[in-house]
Amino acid sequence: MSDRLMSADDLARVTGKKRYGKQVEWFREQFGISVVRCGDGSPVVTWSTFEALQAKKAGLTTGPVKEERPALRPAVLRAIK
Repeated sequence: MSDRLMSADDLARVTGKKRYGKQVEWFREQFGISVVRCGDGSPVVTWSTFEALQAKKAGLTTGPVKEERPALRPAVLRAIK
């Protein structure tokens, strides 16, 4: 997967929309997410994010893998003599 940002042309081709607001709506409708936007209103999406969203929608992933974490214990502070 690539962490490269999707260009304006890429977003227009993938969504079928030219206007930024419509592209954002498309992501909300297709994937149920709100994408980050630049100051000019354009959506910011990486190719790896888009590919992961497609895989999840297609049922190819089950979500994030949870790693087993060690049990946490409180630290005991001792007075220095």
